[in-house]
This record gives sequence, C-alpha cells and structure tokens, in this order.
Amino acid sequence: MKAAEDYLDSVMESAMGEFRRFEEEIESKSKGEMKSLVQDGESARKAGKSTEKAATIASKKYVEAALNSASASMKSAWKGLSANANKVHPS
Repeated sequence: MKAAEDYLDSVMESAMGEFRRFEEEIESKSKGEMKSLVQDGESARKAGKSTEKAATIASKKYVEAALNSASASMKSAWKGLSANANKVHPS
C-alpha cells in the first residue's frame, strides 16, 4: 500500500510540475503577445495623430486658398464696377 501511495504522489508531483511549466509557458507567450499588441496600438495612435495633423494643415491651406480666391474675385469685380462707372451709355 505504501508503494502505491508513493507512486501516486510521484505521479501527482510530476503532473503538477508539468502543469506549472505549461502555465509559465502560456504566461510568457501571453505577455509577449500583449507587448506586441500594445506596440501596434501605439504605432496606430501615432499614425492617427500624424494623419490628423496632415488633414488639419490641408484644411487650413484649402480655406486660405478659398479666401484668397474670393478676395481676388471681389477686387476684380470692384475694379470692373469702378471702370464702368465713368462710362456713360450712348443712349
């Protein structure tokens, strides 16, 4: 009976040791995966910020160009009106 108990204890210890190694391996893999995911997330965040900055700059340039174009059109219209104001229609 003592031999059977010792054998059972030995098998249980072996199984527990194997379980601990398995647990450590899984934990190590999951930490590595987590670190990789965090790095990917950080890269995506940085790319998003860069894209946002680029879009903001492009938007400001577009608005500036639109305002310049509108100003030029208004100046041209005023010049046309003031030039025609001095002319008298022949009728």
